[in-house]
Amino acid sequence: MAFSPEQLPLAHRDILDRQLAREVLILSTCNRTEIYAHGLTGGGPEILRDWLRTFHGLDASVLAGQGFQYRGAEVARHLFRVACGLDSMIIGEPQILGQVKDAYQIAADVGATGPVLNRLLHWAFRVAKRVRTETAVGAAPVSVAYAAVSLAKQVLGTLEGRRILLIGAGETIELVATHLREHEVGGFRVANRSRERADALAEKFGASAHGLEEIPTLLKEADLVVSCTASTEPVLPESLVAQILGERDGRHLLLLDLAVPRDIAAGVGQLDGCFLYSLDDLNDIAQAGIRARREAADAAEAIIHDEVADFQRWRDSLDVVPAIRRLREHVEQARQDELKRFYHYLDQGQDPKLVLESFSKALMNKVLHDPISTLRQPCQEATSEALVASLDILFHLSDAEG
Repeated sequence: MAFSPEQLPLAHRDILDRQLAREVLILSTCNRTEIYAHGLTGGGPEILRDWLRTFHGLDASVLAGQGFQYRGAEVARHLFRVACGLDSMIIGEPQILGQVKDAYQIAADVGATGPVLNRLLHWAFRVAKRVRTETAVGAAPVSVAYAAVSLAKQVLGTLEGRRILLIGAGETIELVATHLREHEVGGFRVANRSRERADALAEKFGASAHGLEEIPTLLKEADLVVSCTASTEPVLPESLVAQILGERDGRHLLLLDLAVPRDIAAGVGQLDGCFLYSLDDLNDIAQAGIRARREAADAAEAIIHDEVADFQRWRDSLDVVPAIRRLREHVEQARQDELKRFYHYLDQGQDPKLVLESFSKALMNKVLHDPISTLRQPCQEATSEALVASLDILFHLSDAEG
């Protein structure tokens, strides 16, 4: 159901060309496809469901009973939650905000967004920034890889310029390296049993590739060791690490063992100058991070609640704009009519003060004639009360009476 990057511009144009909506934005990621639309031309959201099925060439049964739809303020609430990472599998994950921004850029580039969606998306970006600033919803580590990097930064003080030894070349090591690279580390060394896989990973991160037999030499220079292999025996026995520590001029060594069974002998953690953390330690940190994010999510939801109310007030104000325009045009026409009439009296040389007095009364009477006539017409009591209440609100008559 997802759209490829190449399909998205075409999809937006197709919806507009078919005049299904005045404004549209498609958000398509690996686990969500959402269509935000303003000004549906008829048939309600079902026309977009039918369009989606037709565009992808799907049978009607594929979408039967699938999906969800929101209207009004609930659309804003959903998008704000998505942008803040509250609707993600991992609460507070930041990638989705970038995906929303990319989706908006594509829609805007093809002219698919307008005043309402433009305001909605920019509002969502502002809400996401506010949530990140005012809550801890994205602060705590919630994955083992993220926890490993957070712990390393905490122990070493800074990761900038630190030399990293990666033992293993699987997905876990690659994910840790991805997080580490964001901290401007001093460089990577990749040691792996398969030199081919070491070369492939090293190429991605501008690192050097090595065999496991080179580990003793690599340990002498490393500040941080991250290990995750499929070995059934320790890759780093206590005796090896103890020997290397004597050749490091007293520099401390941090080791993170993400393997099951362990890659690093448990006794290494007892050696002077060594800090060893296992997968169990990192899992505990990640679980604590998940709990912290869930607690922070409550504060984020409160922010979103207030922001949705503010957005909806702006949205509701758009509904009265045409009425305000008609009212201004009506009064302006009355003003022009009376001006033409009273310019004649000025041309006759009548006293300007008297003419101005008469003009103001005439304009007032003309503007108020229709509303007063409507109030005096026989009508049901409820309607009469509603009209009087509306006048009170519009002209603050109660305030004027003191």
